[in-house]
Amino acid sequence: MKKLTLISLLSVIISAGGLWLRYHERMIQARDAAFRGRLPGVWLRTEDGLPPGVGKPLSLRCTNTVAADGSFVERSWFSHPDRTNTYRRTGTWLVKNGYLLETVKTSSNPCEVTPHSDAGWIDSVKTDEFVLSWSGTTNTQIWRKISP
Repeated sequence: MKKLTLISLLSVIISAGGLWLRYHERMIQARDAAFRGRLPGVWLRTEDGLPPGVGKPLSLRCTNTVAADGSFVERSWFSHPDRTNTYRRTGTWLVKNGYLLETVKTSSNPCEVTPHSDAGWIDSVKTDEFVLSWSGTTNTQIWRKISP
């Protein structure tokens, strides 16, 4: 009798877990689809008071113009104590399974090797803002939409 009860309980737990996974997957897919529809436009990311270090910028500003197909052109400004570096990047943003997959195809930064790809978990999405946590780091980025 105890074995039958234990087997029944395990069966219920496994079934509930499977249902929860399917529900979670559907929710992620719905969020992805809604976010893809809002992705085209101009996005801004700024960071001030960055940690000091030799050759590191004090602040940065990036504008990323994203087309309906996910392709983008990004302009970045890195403010150092003695200069400002400006770069241009092109690539694609793809939203899939709760991640933003970024592929950088070209960059005017001579230190950046292209092409390369990275994945960031989409922490939250609002109408005019989203937050990313990049894989393998504790860094988060806040992007704000400044133009449709």
